Amino acid sequence: MSTRVLLPLYVTLVLLMQVCTMCPAPVLDANNETQLIFFTPMKSVTNDTLNSCDKSVQHLILENLGIEEVSSNAFEDFYNLKYLSLANNNISVLSSVLLDYKRALETFKINNNRLERIEEGTFKHLDRVRYIEIQVNNISYIAPEVFPKNLRLLHTVNASYNALTYMEPWAYLPETYPNDNDDVTFDLKYNNIAEFRNSVNWTYDLIEPFEYDIQMSFNNITTQLTDIKTQYHPDFQGNDLTEFLSFRINLTHNPFFCDCNLYPFAEQIQNQLFFLFYQTDEYRYLCSTPVALRGMDFLHEVPLDKFVCNVTEDCPVGCLCQEQPYHGHLLVDCSLMGGYTGTWMYRLPLKLPAPKQGKISLHLDGHYITMLEPRDYLPQLVNLTLGWNKLTYLEPYALKNMSNLKYLDISHNRLSYLPKDIQYFTTEKVRIESNPFVCDCNMTWMDVWVSLYPSAAAYHVQCSEEDGDRYYIRDISSKLQCDYSLIITIVVVVVGVIIALIIVAVITAQRCPYETKVMLFRLFGVHPADKYRIDSEETRQFDIYLSHYEHDLQARQWVRSKFLRKLEENQKRKYKVFYSERDPLGGTGKYDELLNNMRQSRRIVFILTNEFFEDENNIWEADQAEIEHRSCDKSHGRVIYIMWNESIREKIKSEPWKSRIEGKRVLCPDEKLFWSKMRYELPIKLLPQENTENPRNWAERCLDLDITEDLKNNKVNNWAEKCQNLKIEEDI
Repeated sequence: MSTRVLLPLYVTLVLLMQVCTMCPAPVLDANNETQLIFFTPMKSVTNDTLNSCDKSVQHLILENLGIEEVSSNAFEDFYNLKYLSLANNNISVLSSVLLDYKRALETFKINNNRLERIEEGTFKHLDRVRYIEIQVNNISYIAPEVFPKNLRLLHTVNASYNALTYMEPWAYLPETYPNDNDDVTFDLKYNNIAEFRNSVNWTYDLIEPFEYDIQMSFNNITTQLTDIKTQYHPDFQGNDLTEFLSFRINLTHNPFFCDCNLYPFAEQIQNQLFFLFYQTDEYRYLCSTPVALRGMDFLHEVPLDKFVCNVTEDCPVGCLCQEQPYHGHLLVDCSLMGGYTGTWMYRLPLKLPAPKQGKISLHLDGHYITMLEPRDYLPQLVNLTLGWNKLTYLEPYALKNMSNLKYLDISHNRLSYLPKDIQYFTTEKVRIESNPFVCDCNMTWMDVWVSLYPSAAAYHVQCSEEDGDRYYIRDISSKLQCDYSLIITIVVVVVGVIIALIIVAVITAQRCPYETKVMLFRLFGVHPADKYRIDSEETRQFDIYLSHYEHDLQARQWVRSKFLRKLEENQKRKYKVFYSERDPLGGTGKYDELLNNMRQSRRIVFILTNEFFEDENNIWEADQAEIEHRSCDKSHGRVIYIMWNESIREKIKSEPWKSRIEGKRVLCPDEKLFWSKMRYELPIKLLPQENTENPRNWAERCLDLDITEDLKNNKVNNWAEKCQNLKIEEDI
């Protein structure tokens, strides 16, 4: 084809393209408002694209054009816009400044695009906006304050069919007019919302009439109804259901997990006639799980006792632990589990799950438990069943500790008697039948107790005498001839002996008060003296500063072989001793270091030999010790003198030693109770705690539990294996 033909065609095509990209002429709509409707497809919208358009138009429609990008200043000069639609395009990013100062805008549509985020500030200048449509996108993030307070005319936000996973209090932030009879609708249907958040720390300020209509059907809400109150009104103390209704949130068609967390709402609806028939169709919430309740309306149809939560943390192996709010307690059912799992119990569980409502119903029937002993959870028990065990003893303190118990079953055990503390419970609350009770005078109190409720099973319980005769416990007082004269005589004698011992102890304490204190400390670890402040100062490096005449071989040998061995190597109370004849000095100055070590010691001990009184070094140490002593409390016996023999006593009666010795403790190795007195004068040392879980303790427990017999009968379990590994007979 010749150039003469192609050139006119090319010019014509260019002209047609220019015509197509030109702005359409404004037209009037039904309300006599100007609008621009684009029909020409385009990839992007910029300020240049719309440069030739009439900026005074009120409606701007850019729908179904294949737009992928809109520049942030595309609508910069369109100040009169009331209606802007970018629907049905391929836009993936919405600039947060695109709508700046469009204060006349009433409707904004960008639905059916590819948006993923709505950033903070996007709608902050839309003072007159009423409708925002962002549905059918892929939005997973909406900024917490994207709907600010100034959106007072807001009517509808449609964010359905997106990818949101949580809800912020978006709907409650705009300060709309509460009395305009116009609900604020937020459509969040068909998202993936599974939780409620409050990143802006919004405080509940809703007042009647509640004008919100928040549609959250077809999301992933399971048990989070209580989270609404927790997040948005944590201080509320009233009716949970009434509070939930004030938020006006519709959660129908969500996969509710009907467990104990939903109980408060179901209980309040089913027990109050008004709520039972209030907007029944709107609030028909169906269970998704558990399978047994699937499809049932949990607010109106599910029985209240079906709202339970299984608990696994701290639940004993093989037991069923279940929160049951309808019954008001945590159920721990371990009854007869050994027959199914081979796991038998020989003691009460050491620990149970923490109950939400503070109460526990514990069932331990059909095991090998031999004793009811104290546990931390006993005050929380409301029911305890121990039937068909091997109980032989009930710890009185354990009975006293079960202050909230309403029912106790100890039937079908091996109890020969009951402690009097069981009287804390009324007979109708306790089952004691089928126990081999022995008739004796210690049980006469039971006849009154079992007779309080003739209808109770305990009223017909019997006991046996050695000759095989059986009696009803309610008649035991009349059947037994109980002579208490011998008991009274024994009690009188014992009391008399105790009084005589007390009198002797008082006289001895008056005559020998110091020795009495020493004996109390030796026998019972009781230190009657006040604790010295210096003993609690952790900065002290040594317990004892020890010194004697350095060339006295006998004193040195006695110190090394006896004094240090008894005080430093004692298995119960070990003291840290600075001994200048043994512990090397640092070389910074002998006297300075001796003085520093003396100050770092809680006690200063001098062994007085004949040569001590003549040695200048020892005299210097004694003077410094006197200064250290007086710097502390006057009643603080910080300096202790040990006389090597009785001949030293004459030397300390003359000055200056008479003044030095005054108020100090002077001991002698030859006198009685020397080591007891020595330990009494030294800083108090706590005994180390013993490890109660030693093999011997376990061995004794194993023997108590008749493990050997169980092993012979092939009842092998964890306890039996542990006991077998301990080699019981050899340990005992």
